[in-house]
Amino acid sequence: MVNESQAPGSASSANDGAADSQPAVPQVSGMVLRALADVVVRVGIAPRDVFQSEETMLAMSDPTDLRVPLPEYRRLLARAIALTGDPALGLRCALQASESAFDLLAPLVAHAPTLRHAIQETRQFQALAFEGSALHLTEHTGVARLRSEFPRSHEPTDRSLAEFLTAGCMRMVRSFGCSQSEFHAACFEHKRPGYHHVYTEVFEGKERFSQEFTGVEFAAHVLDRRHLHANPELQTIVHRQAEQRLERLARPAGVIDRLRMYLLAQPATRVPPMATAARQLGVSVRTLRRRVGEAGQSYRSLTQQMQGERACMLLRNPDLTLQSIASALGFTDTTAFYRAFKRWTGRTASDYREAPP
Repeated sequence: MVNESQAPGSASSANDGAADSQPAVPQVSGMVLRALADVVVRVGIAPRDVFQSEETMLAMSDPTDLRVPLPEYRRLLARAIALTGDPALGLRCALQASESAFDLLAPLVAHAPTLRHAIQETRQFQALAFEGSALHLTEHTGVARLRSEFPRSHEPTDRSLAEFLTAGCMRMVRSFGCSQSEFHAACFEHKRPGYHHVYTEVFEGKERFSQEFTGVEFAAHVLDRRHLHANPELQTIVHRQAEQRLERLARPAGVIDRLRMYLLAQPATRVPPMATAARQLGVSVRTLRRRVGEAGQSYRSLTQQMQGERACMLLRNPDLTLQSIASALGFTDTTAFYRAFKRWTGRTASDYREAPP
């Protein structure tokens, strides 16, 4: 169910210890819901058919004040795909939604002096739209790579979210004057889908599947090209507004809570080293180890717990075979997966599938 965000210091606020005891549930902003509404309307689907009881709140609320848990957004997205019959809806949302649907994020990026600055702004304020997602920029031998991370569930909507975020990155890069020849590739970790012709239309044949990351690659010199529509004064005003919004929406989260959210955004087959996780969370390895220990766990046990939660979620999907689940979690054979699942949960995978809690 869609909820208005709770202000910091409200009754739901708790100290780090209390927050760390509950799994992190990323929130999606009303602006992402409005982008979805924008697209379904174009094909004749009424927003009320997608959002049902949430439609009135969506229309009347400030888009960044409206928040919906990510699992609920996934449900709405799946419903929209079913109603439209368009499996490429993630691509449409990123490319066809009006800029006004993205509220402050649109002018925040549009008036930045360079693409590099725009990426920094997006990284800082991405939680206004989608908690748990992150952008990472790297440069090597003249090629810039903008990698997008987001909470994974191994549901079909993972692919739609990858499409939405990657097409959104391309939209931003192109808006800063990146030409077709300067845009190198749109990369996806998932396999080539049956509707891959839509990718070809969108990315002009530069789509790449089964890659090591999800995101885009382009000529690095585009990062510092002066933007024709830069407006430093307006951009500064919008930046201050975004800071105020982010402060108002901030939810107290302990280190363990943020660590869970970070781990959730990683592919199940790639568990990051503790040093990498600490760096991404902005704490020292020593601090992270201490906080994990205070929660009665080790980094290894916490990552295994997250794998167990992923496995349980996948087992609740009757369309997935045990072999495909084992493979998705990085196991080369089902026997090793069975042993690990029993160690994680105390139950066998078959018993869990037959009688989940």
